[in-house]
Amino acid sequence: MFDLHGKVALVTGASRGIGRSVAVSLAKAGANLALTGRDESALEETRLAVVACGVKALCIKTDVTRAESIEAAVTQTQKTLGKIDTLVCNAGVQKLKPFLDMKPEDWRSLISTNLEGAIMTMQTVGRGMVEQKSGSIITMASIYSFVGAPWNSIYCMTKGGLTQLSKALAVEWARYNVRVNAICPGWIETDLTKPYMLDPKTVEAGLRQIPLRRFGQPEDIGPMAVYLASDESSFVTGQAYVIDGGQIAH
Repeated sequence: MFDLHGKVALVTGASRGIGRSVAVSLAKAGANLALTGRDESALEETRLAVVACGVKALCIKTDVTRAESIEAAVTQTQKTLGKIDTLVCNAGVQKLKPFLDMKPEDWRSLISTNLEGAIMTMQTVGRGMVEQKSGSIITMASIYSFVGAPWNSIYCMTKGGLTQLSKALAVEWARYNVRVNAICPGWIETDLTKPYMLDPKTVEAGLRQIPLRRFGQPEDIGPMAVYLASDESSFVTGQAYVIDGGQIAH
């Protein structure tokens, strides 16, 4: 079960954190990987972890806010590794700021990466999947698709939009056997959440919100991505899977 040998997966934002962990999990299941991101040295670290699993891996410096960069990455992946079976839209940014202090450049940065970047990537890869009549797209949304958080207004908006985009495309592309699902992590310890971790009081308050009384690790996310990429999830589409230690159920 959950065998991905012979499949190709493209992971955006694969240089660290959840993206790296998802890439390694897919590699352990046998998938060959195209790893994209802006930090070439960090991408190389991910590549080494992936090839240690006995699969092929390709690093491609990519800016998801630029259509031509995405198109070049997809073309290179197809030429080098073959058709893309799985896309993981993981690239994302966050900016903690009160809504009334947000400037246009602040929200445009969040929207251009978290939403527009995903839109362009899903459209570019989706064309090939629709043509080959198969594929699994996994978007990395957030529990903030469902609940609000102070100083995170625009981030919440982008993640909510990403979840809804995933559901809409799941319906639109079902006839082509292209499945689209979202993973919605809670508080995972990554570079993105470091600003929260600097304040002991914030950490204590955060842990009180999580019934399992621990923060998640990137390794907690990868297995769900493997399931959604595998044939075992062939009847699963349009879903949003929350992985948060019970936080929003609390």
